[in-house]
Amino acid sequence: LVKMPADAGNEGFFEVPGTDGGILKKILREGKGDATPAPGNMVSVHYTGTLQSDGSKFDSSRDRPGTFEFQVGIGQVIKGWDQGIVGMKRDELCILRCRSDYAYGASGSPPKIPGGATLDFEVELFDWWEKEKDIWEMSTQEKVEKAEKCKDEGNTKFKAGQFDSSIVSYDKGLSYVKDIFDDVGGGLPEDAVLAQPVAVALSLNVAQAKLKGNGDLKSAIEDCNFVLKLDPSNTKAFFRRAQIHTKKADFQSAKGDLQKLLEIDPKNSDAEAELKRVTVNEAKAMKAEKAMFSKMFS
Repeated sequence: LVKMPADAGNEGFFEVPGTDGGILKKILREGKGDATPAPGNMVSVHYTGTLQSDGSKFDSSRDRPGTFEFQVGIGQVIKGWDQGIVGMKRDELCILRCRSDYAYGASGSPPKIPGGATLDFEVELFDWWEKEKDIWEMSTQEKVEKAEKCKDEGNTKFKAGQFDSSIVSYDKGLSYVKDIFDDVGGGLPEDAVLAQPVAVALSLNVAQAKLKGNGDLKSAIEDCNFVLKLDPSNTKAFFRRAQIHTKKADFQSAKGDLQKLLEIDPKNSDAEAELKRVTVNEAKAMKAEKAMFSKMFS
């Protein structure tokens, strides 16, 4: 490490390797362990930025709720941070003195940071972690694994009676895999075959959660339609859609779905029982409607 001469106002500072004096560092509190964040990691820090010339503060994350999080080492922040923070340990507190070419350059960042300014950042590093891939970066297998995890989370919430919360988990799971089927035509490509089981399960589960909770019934029908697009003989989708139609008092559509289900599975006792129940409810609704009209015109 190259220590800087005290008469240069840099007492206690040393040069961050590979920066040609562009970043100087002074450790105020040693960190824990030997590990440091890698470029591309998400980091959680607090910082206070001051002008090296007069010590005036121009910004601080401590003036706002929560820590500041960003992806280090990929150009989201100034070079001084990208190259300085990757050398910090967990819980370390230090000052990073960044020459202008490692900060905001000759133009500065008006009105608080003049051009050519050297900046001091007191930085405290709390933690770092690997950034989760964006969906477009994931392989189909990774998408399926994420969707499966969301399905399990949703199932736990559903069993606990947290229907609206389970909808959030199921919908998040579908966001990983549903686009795979956008261009599906007559046959399923390899990726869609891999993703179909979890996509079907999530769609049926979210439709059920919407039926049980305060979910949008129109979108619940669309969830069932999606399943039937992938698997035209899926009896659970016909049954679930019939239940949703019944809740919407669309008895004709409900009976139609149950009749289709019985064509596929003639011995389905649940469908037979549901069809009888729908028929009874339809008759009750028609009787109530007739009575209401009789009162209106009597």
